[in-house]
Amino acid sequence: MTKFRPGLIAILVFCALFTTDINSEPYAGALQSNLSAQDKSPQFDKMMYIAGNSYVPKGASEVLQASHEKYLEGRGRMQAGESEKARILFNEAVDLLLSPDWDTTSTLHLNHFFQDLVQRIPIEKSLYRSSSGKNSGINLTPLAISPEFQDDFASLLGDNRYEIPITINKTVAKSLYYWLNDGRHDFIEGWVRSGKYRAIIERIFREENVPLDLMYLAQVESLFKPTAFSKALAKGIWQFNKSTAIQYGLKVTQDIDERSDTEKSTRAAARYLKDLYAAFGDWNLALAAYNWGGARVKKLVQQTGINDFWELVDTGRGLPMETKNHVPLIHASIVLARNPEKFGLPLQLDPPLDYVEVSVSKPIDLRAAAEVLNTTLRALQKLNPSLRGLSTPAQYPDYRLKVPADSDVNLRERLVALSAMQNPS
Repeated sequence: MTKFRPGLIAILVFCALFTTDINSEPYAGALQSNLSAQDKSPQFDKMMYIAGNSYVPKGASEVLQASHEKYLEGRGRMQAGESEKARILFNEAVDLLLSPDWDTTSTLHLNHFFQDLVQRIPIEKSLYRSSSGKNSGINLTPLAISPEFQDDFASLLGDNRYEIPITINKTVAKSLYYWLNDGRHDFIEGWVRSGKYRAIIERIFREENVPLDLMYLAQVESLFKPTAFSKALAKGIWQFNKSTAIQYGLKVTQDIDERSDTEKSTRAAARYLKDLYAAFGDWNLALAAYNWGGARVKKLVQQTGINDFWELVDTGRGLPMETKNHVPLIHASIVLARNPEKFGLPLQLDPPLDYVEVSVSKPIDLRAAAEVLNTTLRALQKLNPSLRGLSTPAQYPDYRLKVPADSDVNLRERLVALSAMQNPS
């Protein structure tokens, strides 16, 4: 886990206890009033607002803007899984404010900015920390379930027609029990988040002729988090490693990581799943291969002469614990997703992402794009999590930037024109 300097904690406590004299500067009252009004908006970026505010003296504004840029770059590094580089950038953002030339405790704008910065850094660390590989630490073996629980679970299968064969056995029942108990918080987190992406995944899976139930592979892989990054360096909703991502047409460069692009990574995942099914002729083995690797599963099948996943599990040979858990957790996820009312799951999911795409012929700064579109930098970053920095990628003709669907058409046209005028990178 990335560690940030303990000194930040002491500074944060000091700032929290210190009462700023807002009358110490002539513009303090106006700035305080504006902050109070704007702070109620969930899309309000306090640091950006302060850094660019006309009430802030020019010298201080330049320092704040430099600190904000370090913070944004650090967030991009954290999102890319480069936690050590992120730590350095976050520390540099703080160091700019700790210069002897500036008093962060008695100067209103610096105080507000500083407090927001040191509160955001641990949040960013948590936000982009890996949420994948959660099943790698799960041991379903010691879970005890009653025969009645397994019978009740089995009865649910008759109420739905599933798109892949769902098996009724003790391991799947244990997986269901896990999701409803120790894993309930995680399951609900991913289940609610899935609302953002279901329409996209369903459309692409239909186009690729992949069973829709397989979308819940993403529940087990990442809890439907586009920025999930595992200790094995897999990334995105579908947890592609870099080589497989590139093999299936995703770009992974210093500018962009399309493993975090929901549409493109879903297309790649659908085609990968089809190829695995073509290789094994069985969805359970295909899912095991998705987790452990096709070559390993193929070798185990050849060595044992067993081409049934459940029989391979029963032999106790070859399959790692994570893969043994992987398939039954997916089966249980499908059952829960098909029966949310019966299991007391939330029926209100996150609303679907709502955006349109704008063709950007040359690299453009996201801050400039946000200004043109009358939106926020954060809004564009949320819609484009595959971008690793503060601009659209170089050497990517016709890159399609996702922008809010309610943005003005005329402003989108201005954005296209602005991109066309940029100097090639």
